[in-house]
Formats: sequence, C-alpha cells, structure tokens
Amino acid sequence: MSRGWAKRRAIEGLADPDVMSLDQLKAEVTALLRADELSARRWACEVPDCDGLPHEGWLHHHARAAQRQPSWLWTVWMLLTGRGWGKSRTAAEAVRVWAKTPGLQIAVVAKNATLVRDICFDSPKSGLLSVFPPEEVAKYNSSLGETTLRLKNGTLIRGFGAETPDNLRGWAFDKAWLDEYAAWSRHTAQEVYDMIWFCLREADMPQVVISTTPKPLPHVKRLVERGRSMEKAHREGGAPPRVVLTRGHMRENDANLSAAARAELEEEYAGTRLGRQELSGELLEDVEGALWQGWMLEVEGFRARPEHLPDMQRLVVAVDPATKSHENADMTAFTVAGRGYAVESMFGDDRPRGYLLHAEQDRHTPTQAMKRAAKLYHEHRADCVVIEANNGGDYLPALLEQVDPTVNWRIVHATRGKRARAAPAAQLYEQARVHHVGSARVFAELEEQMTTFVGQGETEDSPDLLDSAVWALWDLFLDPTMPPPRAGDDQRLVGRR
Repeated sequence: MSRGWAKRRAIEGLADPDVMSLDQLKAEVTALLRADELSARRWACEVPDCDGLPHEGWLHHHARAAQRQPSWLWTVWMLLTGRGWGKSRTAAEAVRVWAKTPGLQIAVVAKNATLVRDICFDSPKSGLLSVFPPEEVAKYNSSLGETTLRLKNGTLIRGFGAETPDNLRGWAFDKAWLDEYAAWSRHTAQEVYDMIWFCLREADMPQVVISTTPKPLPHVKRLVERGRSMEKAHREGGAPPRVVLTRGHMRENDANLSAAARAELEEEYAGTRLGRQELSGELLEDVEGALWQGWMLEVEGFRARPEHLPDMQRLVVAVDPATKSHENADMTAFTVAGRGYAVESMFGDDRPRGYLLHAEQDRHTPTQAMKRAAKLYHEHRADCVVIEANNGGDYLPALLEQVDPTVNWRIVHATRGKRARAAPAAQLYEQARVHHVGSARVFAELEEQMTTFVGQGETEDSPDLLDSAVWALWDLFLDPTMPPPRAGDDQRLVGRR
C-alpha cells in the first residue's frame, strides 16, 4: 500500500472534529502527533525484501532489508558500503536495540574525540541522540573527550577517539560501535580494535558493529578476509559467519539522498578508482607485485586542494611521447608536477613534497604533442619540459623549439627497466611525500596504472601516464646529476635549483 493510502486510512479512522470539544480536539491532535513521532522512530519492519519506503503499517522511511541486523548469532557486523548508504544510521540503530537491555556498557569509537561526539552522538539524522527518544535519556555529557549518554534503564554509552589505544585500557564493555574504521590511522587501528576485544572479554554476548567506507588498508583487509572465509564455509554447509560483511552502493539509498548532490558526485567520481571505493563501496584489491599499493593513495592529506598548495620551488611538465601517431599507437602522456615544502613540515618532516597538478594522455602527432607540452608549460608557469627520447624521440626537442622557442626543455633517456625506474618514485608515495591535487577524475587513469603496474618485463603494456609521472618525479627529486635544461629566452630557472 502506498504512503498516501496509508495516511488516508489513518485519517478516516479519526473521530469527527465537529462533535468534539476544543479540549478533546487538542488532545486528539496531540495524540496523533505523538503517534506519528513514535512511528517515525520505528526502524525495522518484517517485510523480507523491504526497500525502506512507506508501506502498510509503516508511514515513514525505515530500514531496508540490508540494514537489519543479521538474524543469527554474530560477533562482528561490518557495514562495508559507499557514502550515503546509511551505515551510520544503521549502526546507531543497532546500538539502540542493544541499549534496550538495562545496565549495558557500550563503547562508541571514531577516528578522534571530536568526530565521535559530532558524528556518532550529535548528528541530527544518524547520531545516537536522533534515534533515542528523549524520554529514554537520563543524561548526556557532550564534553570533548568525555562524551557519554546515560539512559534511564542504566545503560551507559561512552565515546572514545581512536588516536591512542591505551585510552581503552582498563574499561569493560558489552558491545561496541566502530565508526569509519578505514579512516583510522593505519599505525594504531589494529591495536585499537584488539583493545576493544580485551574490553569485551567478560561480556555475555560480545558484539561489534563496524560502519565504514572501505579502503585497502591492512586492518580492513584482515577483517574482510575473515568474513569472506566464513561466508565460503557457510556456502559449503558450515555454520553462519560470525564476521558478517554487508556491502552496498550509495544508489541503494536514493530515496533519502539529494538528487542534485548525487548527480554531482556521480559526474565527478563515477568510473574512477575513488568512485568505485567511495560510491560503490568496493574494496579495491592490491595487485600482487604492484609497486603502488592502494593504501599509498589513501593516506591522510594525499588529495590536496589547489588553494592549500605551498609555493612551488620547481615545476615541470614531463612528456612520455608515442613514437607513432596512427590510431592504434601508444598514447602521448603529460604530467605536470611540482616540488615544494608543506606548511606543516616546519613541525615535523622537513623534506620537500611532490605535488601532481595534472595528468592527461591522448593520441597526438609529434607536432601536436609538442604544442600541447608548450601550452601546459605556459598554463602552469613551469620551469622545464622533460621529454623522454627513447625509441627515436631525439628529434622532439628540436620540434619543440620550432613550436615555441621560449620553452625550456630537458631530454632524458631510459637506461634501466621500467620497474627499476618506477621503484624510487613509488617509495616517495610510500613515504607520503607525494600529493595529487584537484579533481580525482583527472588522476583516475594514472592511479589505475599505478596500482596495476608490476613491470616484471618490458613486454608489459606501456603505462604511458605512469611513465610521464615517474620522469617528473625523477627530475624533481631523484637525479641530481641530470644536465641543466636547454634554456630559450625564459630565465626562470636561474638560481632556482
């Protein structure tokens, strides 16, 4: 039954206001408003494949079938879904169900103390205060670092930040909610998770619900692998999995999302590596032997905003040219990258950082390629165009000078294999010293090449964008013996390196 018909039946069941006194009418309206408020707080119906939309007996949006707790005995429920799927609300509702048992001790852990308070407790649509009726709450303490919610039945819900594992030492809990587990520091996340289970050691039925957008980090993959192995055993006739994985795409929650925001997100991220993770909720697997692992592209601050860039000490346009220009030829790839000192480096790591500002590839004639290189050079006010000249490309600098004699250029020749050239650049990413700046879509193809490139043989398909990025980073960081660029009329390099 549609929501409209359900409301019509409810209205038809009302008393006739023409025969009611004013006090009776006020009481009736108050009762109806209260009933509607209680109805809006109901979460899980019993329709097997419910889509969460209003239906007979349920006037408001509620849980989809995938948002209900597993019906069997479980210990870890991992909501591994895209942004906007409803995982925070689902986890908060799980806490609400747990809290019906008087006297429980429940831990809620987020990346830091501010987020646990602002997201897990105070969020107006998915926080704990939004799902618990006010009449059930005895006291709420919103102090930073001491966030607690005490219920009238004696249950206490306590918030923690995941920055310091020892903050959990000594506590005893019955249940726990871990929010955005994949966003926790990869250096402490596993230790915090282990500490939670020490805190649950005396619980009658310990359970942990984890709400997170997936990232290919060791502590996330470890749990996912456990869940997958249990799922496989269950399919083969074994017991239901104790570690339960729920997967989902943002689009499953369309009814509760802004159409405009959804369209913007899909236009920006659909089809990109980041979109597969953030929208589809896909755990991106690492390729065995790949130099770039997924976590290197997920460290905090990796995706920088243009307005937050430091001054560039040096900036180059690196070109990996195709040797032929027919329709099946390799792409010509361009990477614009700079070197600078991050503002925060004055308080810690004082080594320079690399900033990739642009990456593109297309099929060009040699003249078109040099014109594009010159255009990028001027657009980004670069110091130099770096051109790989293997496979007969030694004539390209002369062509570039014909196209634009003001462009500084440097020619490089590969003397080692692709993997040997790429490994030092990958180490810069491993040290969190390289950032990708601006739209994720600009770097989607480059990042795909990075995370799939093994480079065990020269017969492997040429990752053109990756090659150009590697040449840019070599120029900026890795080879102080490279000859100075051939300078035209532009003298911007004088005294800069």
